[in-house]
Amino acid sequence: MPAPRRAVRDRWVLKKWYPVYASSAFGYAEIGEIPANSEKSLIGRTIEVRLFQITGDFTQAHIKLKFQVVKVVNGKAFTQFKGFELARDYLRSLVRRGTTKVDGIFDVVTKDGVKLRVAIMVITQHRIKTSQEKLIRKIAKEVVENRAGMLAFDEFIQEAVLGKIASEVYNKAKKVYPLRKVEVKKIKVLTKTFEIPLKLPAEIQVSERTT
Repeated sequence: MPAPRRAVRDRWVLKKWYPVYASSAFGYAEIGEIPANSEKSLIGRTIEVRLFQITGDFTQAHIKLKFQVVKVVNGKAFTQFKGFELARDYLRSLVRRGTTKVDGIFDVVTKDGVKLRVAIMVITQHRIKTSQEKLIRKIAKEVVENRAGMLAFDEFIQEAVLGKIASEVYNKAKKVYPLRKVEVKKIKVLTKTFEIPLKLPAEIQVSERTT
């Protein structure tokens, strides 16, 4: 009977733990470790973390980020951003009786050609008319499309995750009706991860050129 347990234990002993780093949009912060038998087996693996694990700010614990390993250099696993979403319990806490929740989902392309699906949520102070909903949704769509067209992939992700895009939607849409909250609640990267050019830290680029 002990043999199967020993075999499992031996397989784990043979694995090596590789540090994993966030994408360039998040400053290559170390976000964890992944066990693997080889560097090759790491490619394609995904890891999900909360933003506060990168920033140390617990007010950002509701922001979930997903990264995919696309390259391993010198035992370090580098990733590309794959998507993000806000925790469901956080989103539920924003909705109140007597308000209107305006949702919008928009497919956009960043300045450097990366396709994204962006979900926006706008919550008004009180209930509003259908015509006002449509106008607020139109404003949100225009803001998201305009920012995507002006910004590179990394820049757009930074503005979305840190609330700058939501803030712009808020400031423009509040002219239609007083708002309670605006959030970019989810982003999905539609372009295949391995088709997005990978930016590596400068020191890694140098080491690759000299080897």
